[in-house]
Amino acid sequence: MFKANKWLKGVSSLVIFSVLSSFTITGGAVFADSSAVTKFSDVPVAHWAQKHITKLALQGIVKGDNGVFKPNDNVSQQEAVTMAIRFIGIENEVKEDQAVVFSSAFKVNDYFKPYVALAFQKGLLDRDEEFKLAEENEAVTWGAKKATREWITKLVVNAIGKQSAAAELASTPVAFSDRNSVSEGFAGYVNAAVSLKLVNGVTADKFEPKGAITRAAMATLLSRAESQFPVAFPGQETGILSSKSDTSIQLYKPQGDQTLLLSPDTNVYRYDSEKAVGLDQLLPNTNVTVITYGDQALYVEQLDDKQLVETITGTFDRAVPAENKLWIWVNDTPVAVAYDSSVTVKDAAGSVIPVASLVKDSTLSITRDTYREVPRVLSIAVQSAPINKTGSGLVKAVDAAASTISVINSASNAEEQLSVSPQAVILWQGSILQGGLAGVRAGDSLTYEVQNSIVTKITVQQTSAKSVQGEFYSASSDNKTINYIRDGGTQLEAKFVADSINVTIEGLTSTSLVDLVKGDRLELTLNEKDQVSAIKVLNRKVETINGAVIVSYEPELKALVVKNGTKLIPIYLTDSTKIDMNGTAIPLTSAATMLIKDRKVTIGYTDDKAISIQFVYKYTGTVVSINQTSRQLNLTLTGGSPFTIGFDALGVEALGKNATLADVKAGDVVTLLLNTTQDKAVTLQIHSAKQVEVVSVDVNSQKLKVKNADQTTNEWAVSGWSFYNESGELITLSGLTAGQVGNITFTGSTPSSFKKVAVASGRVSAVAADKVTIVDYNGVSTEVPLGTAYTVIKNGVSGSSAAVLQAGDRVEVRKDAAEQTLITVNGGTARSFWKFDSSAGLLSVKRTGLTDNNYTFKVTSRTKLSQGDAAIQWSDLKEGDSITLYIVQGELLEVVKKS
Repeated sequence: MFKANKWLKGVSSLVIFSVLSSFTITGGAVFADSSAVTKFSDVPVAHWAQKHITKLALQGIVKGDNGVFKPNDNVSQQEAVTMAIRFIGIENEVKEDQAVVFSSAFKVNDYFKPYVALAFQKGLLDRDEEFKLAEENEAVTWGAKKATREWITKLVVNAIGKQSAAAELASTPVAFSDRNSVSEGFAGYVNAAVSLKLVNGVTADKFEPKGAITRAAMATLLSRAESQFPVAFPGQETGILSSKSDTSIQLYKPQGDQTLLLSPDTNVYRYDSEKAVGLDQLLPNTNVTVITYGDQALYVEQLDDKQLVETITGTFDRAVPAENKLWIWVNDTPVAVAYDSSVTVKDAAGSVIPVASLVKDSTLSITRDTYREVPRVLSIAVQSAPINKTGSGLVKAVDAAASTISVINSASNAEEQLSVSPQAVILWQGSILQGGLAGVRAGDSLTYEVQNSIVTKITVQQTSAKSVQGEFYSASSDNKTINYIRDGGTQLEAKFVADSINVTIEGLTSTSLVDLVKGDRLELTLNEKDQVSAIKVLNRKVETINGAVIVSYEPELKALVVKNGTKLIPIYLTDSTKIDMNGTAIPLTSAATMLIKDRKVTIGYTDDKAISIQFVYKYTGTVVSINQTSRQLNLTLTGGSPFTIGFDALGVEALGKNATLADVKAGDVVTLLLNTTQDKAVTLQIHSAKQVEVVSVDVNSQKLKVKNADQTTNEWAVSGWSFYNESGELITLSGLTAGQVGNITFTGSTPSSFKKVAVASGRVSAVAADKVTIVDYNGVSTEVPLGTAYTVIKNGVSGSSAAVLQAGDRVEVRKDAAEQTLITVNGGTARSFWKFDSSAGLLSVKRTGLTDNNYTFKVTSRTKLSQGDAAIQWSDLKEGDSITLYIVQGELLEVVKKS
C-alpha cells in the first residue's frame, strides 16, 4: 500500500499539475469526485495516454479546458520544474518572497524563479550545466524553452531519487537506434527511465531525445513515476480485490472490508496494459489501486497477477453443516476448516453439491486467501471420491512404476485412470500373470474390481501382447519361426514370428532376426495370436566406433583391422554382417573393394565379430559444443556415443531462415553432411519442429495438406516420411484425419516426419503448484502434470505460472512443438441468443453488424448447455439472452447462459 511521506502536504499533491490546464495555480484542494472531467473530447478511448490522463484527472492533478485536454501541446522547462517540485511534495519549501537573481543569460519568468532556485538547491537540476546551456544560446529564453524528452527524463529521475540507477547505467549503450542523438551525460538517465518503465520510445526503435514533450507524455511519465515515488492522493487507496460482481467490488484492507459500487463510467485497467479492460479481466485476490468518491469506484487498476491465495489438499473426514465447519486430514494431521454460507462446493465434474453430500475419504482441494489474519475459504472442490465398483475395458496405457493403469471403459467408452494396489491379484488364463502389473500391456482386454478407489483385482480376458524370456537357439531360414529355451525350462520351444517384428539390441539400429546370435538371452513379446511381435536382447550390447580408421582388410580371412584413436582393433566379418552405404544395404562381396586403408567407417561389433559396418557421409546427434577457434564440433550421436569432427567452411541449414553457426547452440539436434574424404563436416542441418493442423490426407498420391499457425497452408509430398501416434509408435499416413493436430519435424528445411499431438479440452476443476485438474466434455477428470517447463496463455498473455488459472476456466491442453505442455484459456465468445432449430440442430445468434456472417452454429450431441453450474434445456433460452459460446477446433462444445 502506498504510504505518504511524512512531510507531504495535502494541498501540494492536489494542485501539483493544475499548471497543466493553462499553467495557472488554483487555490485549495481539488478532490476526485464523481463529476470530475476525465473523458476529454480530444482524448478518445484508443488514445495511447488515455489511462494515465484519466488517473491524473481523477487525482485532481490535471484538468482540461472546456472539455478538452490538448494532449499534443508542449511543456516548457520552467513549467516542468514547477511540476516536479509539486510532484515530490516540497512546494512548501518554495520561498515566493525571496529575491532570486540569475545571470542575465539565464532568463526565467519571475513566478517560476523560486521553483527553479529550489530545484538547483535540491539537485533536481545542475546549476552549472543549465547556466552553460543558457549562455550558449541566449537568443532562446531558458524558462520558456520547450522541454526535450531527454531533459525531462533527467529531471524526473533526479526528482524521484534514482540518480544512482542513472550512474550505474551511464556507460550502457542506449537501446534505441538514435542513441547517437542523446546528449553527453544523458544516456544513464534515459536508460534508467526506460528500465524503471517510466518512459518508452516514440516507436519501438526510436527515442527522439531532442523531441519536445507533450502534455500527454508528461501525464504518462508522472503517472508511471508514482510506482517509484508513492504519493498520497485523497480518495485513492490500495487494497486487495477480494471479490467482484457486475455492480460492485469488495476491497480488503487491514482495517476492514469496503464495498465500492461500480457504474458504466468506472475506469478499469490492468498493470500490463495501457488500454481499458473489462471487469472480467481483473483477477480476484490481487492487489489493486482504486480512486473513489464516497462509495463509488471511479478508477480501478490491478497492480500484478499474483493471487494471494493458497490451496490445501486433504482427505475429508466429517462435516457439521449447521456450524459451517468440516475436518480434513492433511499429512496425517487433522485440520478444521471453517467456511461461510457463500462458499460453494463442487464435485469433480464442476457441479455444485451440498456439503452434506461429501463422502468420507474424498480428496478435497480447498482454496483460501492468505492475506487475512483468519484465512477465508474461497472454494471447495472434490478432486476424487472413494469408488467401489467393477468394470471392464481396453487398456490404453500402463505405468507399473506409478502403479496406475489407463482403461477405456467398455460401458461409457470414456477413459479412466485407475490406481492399482501393490497387492492386487492379476490373473491371465487362470494363473498369476508373470511380471504383475508390468505384464499388462496396452490393448489388453480385462475386467477389474475397485475397492475404496483402488484396483484390487485384474483379470486379463484377451491380451494384445505378453512376454516370456529365454535363450535364443535358432531361426528358420525364412524367418517365419524362432526356436528358444524358456527360462527355467529344458525343452526347445518354437513360436511363429509376426509379419511385423521389432528386434532391439542395445547399440545397434535397424536390427532384424539375422542379428541374433545363438546363446542370446531374449525377452519375447507375444501378440494376441501367440506370435512373436518383438524381441529384446538382454545380455548383449553392440559396441560402436564412430569414424573408425581402416588399417587393413584380408578378404580370405574376412579380417578387418581398424584404429580407434591409437588402439588397434581386429574384427572378423561374416556373411550376416550388415553393410550400409548411405542408407543402402550392400553385400560383403561388393564392399570388399571399399575396405581400403585410411577410409573411415562406423562399425558395430560384439566380441571380435562385426555386426554392422556403415560407410558414412552424414551423422545425426545432439550438439555438445562448437569451438570456432579450433574449428571442431562435438556431438552425442543418436546411439549415445560421443563424436568429434572438424570443419572449414561450414554451411548451416535451418527452417525459414538464412542460418549461420551463431544460430547453433548446445542441445540442438543436428545432422552433419561430410566431405568426400569423410574427415570434415561441410553442412550442418538443424532439426526443428512446427505444429500444424491436418487439412486433408491423400493416401493414393502420398500427399498431406496442413494449416500452419498463421493460417497459411502447405501441401507436402510425404513419400519417405515417418508417421507416429501420440505415444511415439509408428503408424501409416492413413492413420491421419482432417482436424488432427501434429508436429512436423524438419531436418534443415526438409520435412521428415509427422507426430500426432493429443488435444484435450474441458473445464479447470482444481489448480495446484504441480498439476492442473481438468474435467473434459465427457465428464472425465484428468490431472495434467505441469513439470518444470510449461506455458499458460490467458487473455492473449503468455506466462509460465498456473496461478492465473481459476476453477471454471475453459482450457485446451496440448504439447507444443517443443513437446512442452501448453494450456490455453478459452475465453469464449459472448453473443445474444436468437433462436434454436432443434430439427436441424442449428443455433442462431444475433448478428453484430451487416458484415457478420458468422451467426449460425451446428449443435451436436456433444454440445453442453448450462446456466451457472446446472444443465438447462434449449427451451430455457429466450431471444436476446446473453450467452457465451465455447468453440474448440471448429466444434461448438458448450453454451453458457449468463446468470
